[in-house]
Amino acid sequence: MEYRFSLTPRLIALAIFSGVALLVLLFALGYEVGKSMAERPAIIDRKSQQVMGKISNDAAAAAAPVTERVKAVQKAAQ
Repeated sequence: MEYRFSLTPRLIALAIFSGVALLVLLFALGYEVGKSMAERPAIIDRKSQQVMGKISNDAAAAAAPVTERVKAVQKAAQ
């Protein structure tokens, strides 16, 4: 049994159309992935700012007694 493969103009046009469609779909997929990756740092930045603000507030509250004593010593030294 022998198979003959011939490239007709219809098959060539179908191959070109399929290749272009594949490239367009890959571009669209890359664009959407890029958009989603660009949005993530904004979310992470907001979360990190909230965490850093909470840490700063906790640190200030923990240092308040020491800060009061330092100010008292500085006032007495003057």
